[in-house]
Amino acid sequence: MKVEIDQSGKVEDTNRLTIVAYSNGRTKSLMITAKDKKAIQSIFRRINQTRVFISKVFAAAIFVLIKADYKKIDTLVIDNEYPGHENIIKRYLREFIDANGLKSDAIEIHIQSIGKKSKAHNAAWHAFHFKKADMKVSAQELINIIFK
Repeated sequence: MKVEIDQSGKVEDTNRLTIVAYSNGRTKSLMITAKDKKAIQSIFRRINQTRVFISKVFAAAIFVLIKADYKKIDTLVIDNEYPGHENIIKRYLREFIDANGLKSDAIEIHIQSIGKKSKAHNAAWHAFHFKKADMKVSAQELINIIFK
C-alpha cells in the first residue's frame, strides 16, 4: 500500500499546533500541541541539539502516525516540507522504525512534493483548521521515540 504524508503547521512554529496526516484511500491525522512542542524543544535546547529538533520531531510524528498500519505499507511518500533535510528526515524515520522492532528496509521512503490536491493535504489542512485530529501525540510519547 502506498501512503502519502503531509503536514499543516510547521514543527518549528511552537506557538501553534502541528498536524501530520496520511492518505491511502482513507485518511488519518495526528496532532501535536504547541505546549508539547515547546516542552520537547526545551529538552533539545538543554542538550544542545537545537539543529535536529525539527527533523527528529517530524520523523517521530510520522512514525507514530504510520505505526499501526506499518506492515501494510510498501511505499511512503512524504511531502517535502523541509527542502535540504530530506536525507536526515528519512534517516531518523528509519532509525525510529528499526528501534521499535520493525524493519525499515521493508518500505520505500520518498520525499517529494505531493501537491495541494492530495487527500493527505486535505486531511492535514482540515484537521489544522478545525483543531481536531484522529489522534493526539504527547510530548512524552515523542520524547520516548526520539531518545530511545
